[in-house]
Amino acid sequence: MIWQQLYRTRFRFLVWRQRHGAVAVAIILLALIGLSGFGVPALQELLNPIFATEAELASLRSFLVTLGGALVGAAAIVSSLVLFAMQVNVERMPHGLFRRLSADRRLLSAFAATFFLAVIIASLSLNVGQQRVGAILFITFWGTVIVLGLFLYGYRRALILVNPAQQLKMVVRQAQRELQAWARRAKRAAPLFSDGSQPNQSDPYSSQHDLTRAAYFQVNRGWTEGAQRGVRYAVSFARRYAEQGDHEVSAVAMNAIVAINAAYIEAKGKTFFANQLMFDNPLTSDGFINDTLEHLRQTARIGVTRGDEQQIEQTLRVIASLVRVYISIDYANPHASNTHAHLAAGYLSGEVERIVPHNMPDVLMEGVRLMGQCAEMLLAMEGPQGIATVVQKIGIVSCVGAAREDYRPVTSTGVEQLARLSFELLQTNKREVQFAAQGIRETVKLIAKLFMALPDTPLMSIHSAYLAPYYSATSTQGLAVRLSQLVNLVADAPEGDLNARQVIVNFEEWADGMYQTEKDLLLYAIEKRSQFTFDMINWITTVTTMLIALSNAAACDVHAQEKLRKHAAWLIAVLSWVPDDEETVKFVEIFQMTETLFKAAVDARRRGCPELAEDIDKILLSWTFKAGRYQTGWATLEKSVYALATLALLANDAEAEAQLKKKINSRMKAGGLPDKELRDSAALKIRGRAASLYRNGHWSSAIEHGMAQSDHQRLQPLLEEIADIISPETMGQAANVGIY
Repeated sequence: MIWQQLYRTRFRFLVWRQRHGAVAVAIILLALIGLSGFGVPALQELLNPIFATEAELASLRSFLVTLGGALVGAAAIVSSLVLFAMQVNVERMPHGLFRRLSADRRLLSAFAATFFLAVIIASLSLNVGQQRVGAILFITFWGTVIVLGLFLYGYRRALILVNPAQQLKMVVRQAQRELQAWARRAKRAAPLFSDGSQPNQSDPYSSQHDLTRAAYFQVNRGWTEGAQRGVRYAVSFARRYAEQGDHEVSAVAMNAIVAINAAYIEAKGKTFFANQLMFDNPLTSDGFINDTLEHLRQTARIGVTRGDEQQIEQTLRVIASLVRVYISIDYANPHASNTHAHLAAGYLSGEVERIVPHNMPDVLMEGVRLMGQCAEMLLAMEGPQGIATVVQKIGIVSCVGAAREDYRPVTSTGVEQLARLSFELLQTNKREVQFAAQGIRETVKLIAKLFMALPDTPLMSIHSAYLAPYYSATSTQGLAVRLSQLVNLVADAPEGDLNARQVIVNFEEWADGMYQTEKDLLLYAIEKRSQFTFDMINWITTVTTMLIALSNAAACDVHAQEKLRKHAAWLIAVLSWVPDDEETVKFVEIFQMTETLFKAAVDARRRGCPELAEDIDKILLSWTFKAGRYQTGWATLEKSVYALATLALLANDAEAEAQLKKKINSRMKAGGLPDKELRDSAALKIRGRAASLYRNGHWSSAIEHGMAQSDHQRLQPLLEEIADIISPETMGQAANVGIY
């Protein structure tokens, strides 16, 4: 704890010294000079016996002349060397900045002060007298000390002036001062441009723009020249040092561009105009912003030409930072579009797209991440309607992984950003997320279909691996895990929680129409025999469970509950579209389709959704006769019968058991399960399993676990009756079977 306190104290001291060190040193020096001045009379009395004769005073004159001459020579030599070294180091910078730094007033003033102090010390030899020896030596001592201090100050000031980071800080400060000065002038000139009327603050449709300031800036069109010059200087620094490989300095230059733009927006105030649908306002276009973005576009092109990935990434980052800055623009209208932020986002997307042919996957990944961040900012500020274009661009860039193997991480990054945007959509307090959610789903669908056109690998599915950020239900970083955490928070929220209600509404709009894209992807994955089928099946059941859980939340009203359960029913019904040919059935059953349907039905019934549970029961019954016709190797027919019987018992309704037997009998009469040998074998195993219901064991199957928890006295005869319906010829016969 003591060491920690020492570190904290040292840090605070360093920060204080950085901010106030120069002022503190000046105050201390003046205080020492003032205090030592009170000792001049005592010094005079001490020196009177020493300089009592003319010869002794002559030696003092000689000392002062020698010291003064030496200091004058030293001042000339040191100033020449320092100024020459500084000019050599800054000669390659922009001409205007070179002139300003070469004629730095502080540095020149310091050397002028050293020269005059040296002359003063030498001049004291002309006024040497016995009664003035104390004062002369006092002045000589402190003059020499100050000269040495000014030498050190000049040296340090020269180091600052040749330091490109410090030069950029000066550029930023100069641009900020000029912009602030113009803002003050506009404020002072406001009465000259005003007609005396005041904007109606209560009318949301009346103009809230600062029209007097806008008029002043229109009259004085050159008010941005200083800021534009600062941007040009910063761009010049960035390009030059990036070419030399010093990307640390180029990063500082890029940050300077952002700082100047932030100062410009603050100075311009409420004089920005946004795009309007039916009107073309010439004031919408901003020359300073356009000029800045064009400089950055050209810098990115230079980086691409040179193959400098760090320079390209820095340029993309600064454009993304400008999106954040431009979002803060006050358009004097709460419903205005963030025109200039969208413009910067368009520049970012365009530059990322142009990098695609140049084999720079790392740069593309960073660009896609930055596009996702910009989309999140636009979503937070403008709402779902603000991200449509960026989502499309992310999708276009993400598709490159289907064409080139080394670009596949770009696809994964793009899918990750789309998953993040989907999650942010569900938390936004803006309304009408349905259109944006549909756009994201369509984009992900396009990426997935292009990717699944590639051959899959049997051990590690590349389809599942690179589409995992959105669809994986097992990845800890996947969208499903984040959604489940959000659903749990909403489910625990009290009835009047407005935030929970907003999330529920967003979920309802987000899930509307989801079944269409998920059905297309599931069927396409099955067609391509992709391992991604597993992810799709689990994604569908997982989202269904979430929708049911939200419908039971305390903050969910009746209307939202009805819609959520309807979306859940439509989504789980996607599983009924699985084709019924033998190869497809065998492939899908690898991913435990029967088990998945059983768990979904149990979950729906446990969460108080009997209607949805009955719908899933119907899907499972249909799957029983689809998959049960074939020898899949997974005992599909027997497991499906166990699942249906267990679900009938969970309904706690004797009519449910009778209805189940009636439905199975009806399907059998309609020609279901035509393979007699398969039916007989399954019936024997079902009767054998019914006879061993009381056997204990560790259940790896959800169906077996459900059977173990059910009423065995009701389950056993039900299984035997179903077996008799399936195979009347083997009635009374049973096979010895194990437990799945």
